[in-house]
Amino acid sequence: MSSVELLKTAGLLGVLVLFGGGYGVLYAVGRLRGQQRWLSGGYACYGVQVLIAAALVATSPLAVGWKALIVFSVLAYLAIPPVTWRYLERTHHDEDEIYDS
Repeated sequence: MSSVELLKTAGLLGVLVLFGGGYGVLYAVGRLRGQQRWLSGGYACYGVQVLIAAALVATSPLAVGWKALIVFSVLAYLAIPPVTWRYLERTHHDEDEIYDS
């Protein structure tokens, strides 16, 4: 891998993580405020993340194992905010029941 390819790949990986964070934050804000526009922004970030992952898989000189890790990571990113949100709701709901008793 040349230095140019290394910088390009590292930059794309950084942007991939950045958009993953954007998805998580916007998803949480949307659920907290009950506003679809924030959720839509989160899903848009996820869509860009998928496009970046596709570009990495298609154009980067990474080995097949690393490319598979990118694909599985992007799939995991989709599930993490909703699963975490449900866990937080359940945890706080259980706390409310304890304190209401």
